[in-house]
Amino acid sequence: MADEAMLNVVKATLGYTDAQWETWKSNPRNLEIVDHIGELQNYRIVAEVTSVYGCGAGHKVGDRIVYSGDGTLLCKESPDKICFGLLSPINPVAEAVLNKICSGEDPTRIAFNNLHCVDVGVDHGGWGEAVVQVRVEKV
Repeated sequence: MADEAMLNVVKATLGYTDAQWETWKSNPRNLEIVDHIGELQNYRIVAEVTSVYGCGAGHKVGDRIVYSGDGTLLCKESPDKICFGLLSPINPVAEAVLNKICSGEDPTRIAFNNLHCVDVGVDHGGWGEAVVQVRVEKV
């Protein structure tokens, strides 16, 4: 069961009204997640560009888009400009990692960790394409 001090931090962070808070607390899954909040900060989700051409955002091979284990994009550890078409396929993987951590599974095991941006590439009427390899690092 989630400890009261951590619950108070979550409530303050989310800025819920008392009614919203009671609704939130009535979902047992939310309380399970709070039980694992400390573990979330032990991981980073890194999507490293492995190939790219024609990227309007200017991504280069080796660029690292970094999320904390809770799925928050870490802007200071990522490029200044990030293409939304590259974030789109990464976001579900970041959510899956969050779910693995909160379920007590090993978040570093990702079955399909190579992702393609949503652009189809110049040969198919798009502008370019970028591929990232996603991994989870223990901090």
